Amino acid sequence: MSKRTDTFLDSAEKRARLSITSMIGVVLDDRYKLTGLVGEGAMGAVYRAEQEDGPTVAVKVLREELGDNSELRERFEREARALFGLEHPNILNVYDFGVHKGSPYIVTELLDGKALGDLLEDGDLDPVVGAVLFEQALAGLSFAHGEGVLHRDVKPDNVFIQQPKGAPPTAKLLDFGLVKFVDDDRWGESKKLTVQGSVFGTPAYMAPEQCAGAPTDARTDVYAMGVVLFETLTGRWPFMEESRMEMFRAHMADPVPTVGTHANGLALRPQVEDIVQRAMAKAPDDRFQDASEMLLALRKIKKPLVWHADVPPTTPGEIRAEPLEEPMTPSMSGERSPADSRLIYILSGLVITLLLVVLAGVLFVVLGK
Repeated sequence: MSKRTDTFLDSAEKRARLSITSMIGVVLDDRYKLTGLVGEGAMGAVYRAEQEDGPTVAVKVLREELGDNSELRERFEREARALFGLEHPNILNVYDFGVHKGSPYIVTELLDGKALGDLLEDGDLDPVVGAVLFEQALAGLSFAHGEGVLHRDVKPDNVFIQQPKGAPPTAKLLDFGLVKFVDDDRWGESKKLTVQGSVFGTPAYMAPEQCAGAPTDARTDVYAMGVVLFETLTGRWPFMEESRMEMFRAHMADPVPTVGTHANGLALRPQVEDIVQRAMAKAPDDRFQDASEMLLALRKIKKPLVWHADVPPTTPGEIRAEPLEEPMTPSMSGERSPADSRLIYILSGLVITLLLVVLAGVLFVVLGK
């Protein structure tokens, strides 16, 4: 790349940066005063904002230079619409949305913590705690699926771990930028923003059909959640490939590695392994059909789901996972258990021995006469 091209890119980046920082101090709709930059992404920047009649909030604003892109604007507005209609403790709360000088914005709760992706990258998350937080994120996605909303970009960076002082951490699902509505009665008809053959998402978490540009549904989100669970427990992706195309090939063709192979020092219930394998099945029909079905399977497993191998969670006899269904008792099955058979055998032996002793006594008396 030429020095001139480098200089051009540097200048473009600086202009974009100036457009972001220049928003600080701006008041949106005479209500939300942007006081500082919280973070920024490909589509927009997130600011801390103060309001006279309410708590401090976060405001996500579409980048100014993207404001004229009608497709990006509609995606942004769809995210606002989706989040505004979903009220769940494990989904980011949205209070308001609007347009400022042609740039749409979303007003949400201000979270204190880190993205799951940052915690995993820094090695700051205990997998035992991560398993609990994963279940919370899955509960949020389950609710979204139940409301007819698909996420389509599930990944650790879109799961925020809120860490309030004096309270346990909470997972919040966010960034529905690639959201798809599947319930027209609930959300109304909206034009299709993508066409078959287009590829959207983050390669490390994309289902085979998503990699191929084929139609997606709730099972696509399930696949991504399988990847997130694998990464939460192992600290790495199931497929470690260098290029986008190699990652696509692995999702479509390579067998899913087992969690136990890469979860050093971690013990887990065998059903957890089964859930990862089923969630990441190549064929959508072989997966959980939505996040609710996956959540139900996860909640049937004895807790904790995982633990450090050198620190058993309970007594040794309780480490084994309980079966998903209650075992049949002798009265239900009509068959004797092994323990019952041993007891009957012992009692029968005692009775026979007693009878032999009595018989021997009688014979002794009779013969003695």
